[in-house]
Amino acid sequence: MPYLIGCDIGTTNVKSVAFDSVSGQILASHSESYEMQHPHPDWSEQDPEEIFQATCKTLINVTNAVAGKSQLLGISFSAAMHGVLALDKSGKQLTGLIIWADNRSSDIAIKLRASRVGKKIYNNNGTPIHAMTPVCKLLWLKKNEPEIYQKTNRFVGIKEYVIYRLTGKFLVDYSIASATGMFNIREFKWDEYTLKKLGLKPEKLSDAVSPYHIEKVPANNPAHLPEGTALIMGASDGCLANLGSGAISSGSMAVTIGTSAAVRICSNKAYSDPLMQTFCYVLDEKSYIIGGPSNNGAVIFEWLMNTFFPNEEFDKVFEEAAKIPAGSEGLLFYPYLLGERAPLWSSTVRGGFSGLDIRHTRPHFARSVMEGIHLNLYSIGKILMDMQDIDTIYANGGFARSPIWVQMLSDVFGIKVKLNETVETGAVGAAMMGLIALGVYKKFSELKSFTTVGQEFDPKKDIHEEYHTLAEKFMKGAKLMMAHAV
Repeated sequence: MPYLIGCDIGTTNVKSVAFDSVSGQILASHSESYEMQHPHPDWSEQDPEEIFQATCKTLINVTNAVAGKSQLLGISFSAAMHGVLALDKSGKQLTGLIIWADNRSSDIAIKLRASRVGKKIYNNNGTPIHAMTPVCKLLWLKKNEPEIYQKTNRFVGIKEYVIYRLTGKFLVDYSIASATGMFNIREFKWDEYTLKKLGLKPEKLSDAVSPYHIEKVPANNPAHLPEGTALIMGASDGCLANLGSGAISSGSMAVTIGTSAAVRICSNKAYSDPLMQTFCYVLDEKSYIIGGPSNNGAVIFEWLMNTFFPNEEFDKVFEEAAKIPAGSEGLLFYPYLLGERAPLWSSTVRGGFSGLDIRHTRPHFARSVMEGIHLNLYSIGKILMDMQDIDTIYANGGFARSPIWVQMLSDVFGIKVKLNETVETGAVGAAMMGLIALGVYKKFSELKSFTTVGQEFDPKKDIHEEYHTLAEKFMKGAKLMMAHAV
């Protein structure tokens, strides 16, 4: 029974999942978590060595679990985007892994975004100008840590670091590269214009290769993998979440709500939004994922729970919120507690409640927060729905475990929502891409068993009409929030 491992290196944990290559059945899985560090205000870093060791541990556990029962075809990788790690000539770390949540380059991003240079960088490369963007992180390092910037031999992301530790080679797939703000998404190479503005030689970046590129693991590797095991580069977690959920055809949209959130569609053409509201990342040489990420997903509801409902169960709070009418009887929540990426792209915007009066109770606040998160996602989705006619949403992420959350998503968007039987869509997408790379299958349509759909939710027409009106009010309020951002 041949199998392939999808290894998803995320922000808070890494998970390796072994899939039967024929049925798509999960044979084994293992997850390891790790922490963020915040050494200074607005800084968010992680220890890349800790992540690498966690990755090796998951691979060792999964291969041991399936040992003797199946044949390992290879390992395909999914990984979080926007990370920057500086390494010297010996591969030693000069910085921590500066992750997507880091805001230290916010001032640089604001100025660059408003400039002609920033607009051209976005149009060439498809990554919105924001503090999350590696191009802004590198500008910050160049300005504030010039010795480190000059001393750096390679700037890499976390997947590149893992591949380097396993193979000794600095390689980056087109998908991860396209999320750096330095990679031309139409020419599939490092963007000459952007590197010139950075004063950065392409030799300081990894060699860009196809997501289907395969490397072989040498003997005595840290993950104890058999010599010659195939490592498939894979793609970014966001792009692979679309693939792994089945949202890669016209008319389908993926909505993910985990700690953060995102709304995404697939296209066969690169797209640059005139207002720079959306990203356009490479899935592979023929496919792009267009959409927008939000800082404010389940982390906002966790804030609500800690603040208003300490020591209470999530499901109980959801049930109480479900008793409140749609619209929370006038209480409207803007979820910008961590600034916002799409569609506002502002690190300084902040949120809050409006319409608060004496009749509002704790369940009103709970429902209002849930609605605010969904309405914010709708403001991203509306941009995409103006580009494509969408008839199906594939929902994934931790929130998909709650029918109340998913029904609200359907009601807000006014679109049927389908749930995948597994929430591990990044690992699923990585495995699917790996099987294509190895020649086991020729096209993704042959891999439908990997994207099995479970429960479906239809929108309630009357409630959607209420949310349609509320969405207009929400988006007007969001513009006012932006106007008052410092």
